[in-house]
Amino acid sequence: MFLEKFLQLFKKKPPKAIKVGLALGSGGAKGFAHIGALKAFEEHGVKFDVVAGTSIGSIVGAFYANGYSATDMLQLMRTVDFSDVKRLVMIRMNTDGVQRVLEKAIGDLEFSDLKLPFAAVATDFQTGQEVDLFAGKLSVALCASSAYPPFFKPVPVENRLLMDGAFVNSVPADLVRGMGADYVVGVDLSAFRKQNKTGILSEFFPNSKIVTGNASLSGYRNSDVMVKPDLKNFKATQLSSADEMYDLGYEAALAVLPKILGDLDRLRRGKKKGD
Repeated sequence: MFLEKFLQLFKKKPPKAIKVGLALGSGGAKGFAHIGALKAFEEHGVKFDVVAGTSIGSIVGAFYANGYSATDMLQLMRTVDFSDVKRLVMIRMNTDGVQRVLEKAIGDLEFSDLKLPFAAVATDFQTGQEVDLFAGKLSVALCASSAYPPFFKPVPVENRLLMDGAFVNSVPADLVRGMGADYVVGVDLSAFRKQNKTGILSEFFPNSKIVTGNASLSGYRNSDVMVKPDLKNFKATQLSSADEMYDLGYEAALAVLPKILGDLDRLRRGKKKGD
């Protein structure tokens, strides 16, 4: 009898450790939807082990990787004087205002200080190539990832000029996968999958060699599930609609939670997603 019980216990395999990754996309003020999505994940016990983001996605992702809850982030965003940031942008055309806000919130934090593995995506202004940032001062990297022309000039980082990563990888699911995630959740804030931003670049930065194609499709190919809030009626500068965009992000995440929870349960039991 004792031996039989012992063998039964021995046969019970512990749940398989699965690394869950999060790829947060670009979108300016639409980033409030990221925070709403994170709130839904938190309420249902979905935790992420690896995070990467582009533009506003890098900012939200960095705060998540540093242990901020969705509520913490929302409260922080509501304390920011965006009119002051906008004034600095219009006067200087650089990321000083954004960096000031970030440094007030996270100080001199570096990537190595974060609680979770994290990466930010930027674009090399000279070559048009993707630059994935894993080290250094966090506020500088986040500014580089968010430096969208013509509002911001490229940011100098280690002898390179970097700009918004949305031009090359707007939802960096492939990066998250490469960082060791077994299961990847993407959040896409774009109105459409197909985006072509070369016109903007050629108009304001004629010397840039960047050639963009479809920067968001890679995110769909490399994500196990994509959260897609319906933000087609909102602009990337529409801060006045923050609460509404937050709610849409929350609802979009709720819609895919049954799939995420089901997939993770099967993976942890050692079964394939199709089983």
